Amino acid sequence: MKYSFILALCAAVALLPACRNNNSTPAVAELKQEEAGGAAAVTATQALVLPDNDAEQAPSLPISQKIIKNAVLRFSTSDFEACKKRIADTVKKYGGYIASEKQENTNMQWRNEVAIKVPAAAFEQCVESLTGGASRVDEKSITSTDVTEEYVDLDARMKARLAVEQRYVQILQQAKNVKEILEVEAQLKSIREEIESAKGRLQYMDHHVAYSNISLEYYQTFANSDPQSPGFLQRSWLSFKDGWNGLLSFALGILSAWPLIVGIVFIFIFIKKGIGRWKSRRTPTNVNQ
Repeated sequence: MKYSFILALCAAVALLPACRNNNSTPAVAELKQEEAGGAAAVTATQALVLPDNDAEQAPSLPISQKIIKNAVLRFSTSDFEACKKRIADTVKKYGGYIASEKQENTNMQWRNEVAIKVPAAAFEQCVESLTGGASRVDEKSITSTDVTEEYVDLDARMKARLAVEQRYVQILQQAKNVKEILEVEAQLKSIREEIESAKGRLQYMDHHVAYSNISLEYYQTFANSDPQSPGFLQRSWLSFKDGWNGLLSFALGILSAWPLIVGIVFIFIFIKKGIGRWKSRRTPTNVNQ
């Protein structure tokens, strides 16, 4: 009898984990299976993209290299307007476009900063054409960034998450109560946010790979030796205007400080009268002595 009781107790302890697993809802169990399947999908997708040594005989799809190219150009020109037109024509010729432009003109210098997007296939030719008509090139810098590894990894993960998303949608259709629906929808929300983030990053890289960036700055300086620079009379007139404007600014500054000036005048008059009274009091005393 004693041994029978011990055997029965051991059997009950052994059945406890099984009973706990049976208490889980079917949807939760399927969610765990799908999560494991999602991890397996990522591994499988990466194996297809980057095959290992065991799969050397399997045909692999060629992966185009993803390179982002950037250039920084800075040069001077002797004809600002002609250079501006030449740059616009060059960008149009190579199928690019001007993303932004900032121009600043002063009496002594005209300057323009341009952000250019040009197809990657025409990047080198466009750079050479832009600097070809420059009077003097101050800076020419070209950099290339290889993002192939990041692109392939991100694409594989996104495809794996898309597969897991479809599985969760199927589970959602089979949910039997509110608890199961909420659990699956929470997982779907998280997965879809990851997918949208990956899509945005991939689109960003695709655009920057397809279109290279050129940061261009050109300027024209009006020096005394330049025939197009202002002459002596014009520079004298500009100097006269600067002096007149400085005088006006000084006068306006004085007018704006009129309360202080009035206060100083009153204090001066008060002190002057005080000194006069003090002198008038001391003068008779000295005479009597």
